[in-house]
Amino acid sequence: RYDNMAELFAVVKTLQALEKAYIKDCESPNEYTAACSRLLVQFKAALKQVQGSEISSIDDFCRKFRLDCPLAMERIREDRPITIKDDKGNLNRCIADIVSLFITVMDKLRLEIRAMDEIQPDLRELMETMNRMSPLPPDFEGRQKVNQW
Repeated sequence: RYDNMAELFAVVKTLQALEKAYIKDCESPNEYTAACSRLLVQFKAALKQVQGSEISSIDDFCRKFRLDCPLAMERIREDRPITIKDDKGNLNRCIADIVSLFITVMDKLRLEIRAMDEIQPDLRELMETMNRMSPLPPDFEGRQKVNQW
């Protein structure tokens, strides 16, 4: 149990340090986006491990252990790296981009292009575009499936 709490503590502190490093321009946008996305996934998994009678949310955890990480908390609330914009106003463009990327990936698979370096950039862009689309719920099945790929 304490190991799980330590893991959550470490992930939040690491996310705080990453945010500070990005603000100071010590991380490139691509490195930051990849690391932040990975940390947010790790955070969700770590939080599930500690949720229970004493701790019901990350706010409870931070209060209980006097964790002061405002940058990390903002990133956790937004649930996406700061480099991935929320295209609330461009919903139609977002939908068109998602459809286009799905078609591109399907065409590559039909042409039997299976190399990761050929498919991965399109899948990454597809995932980022789906994350920008705010009307999609976080637990949307399509988003989870693309993330698995």
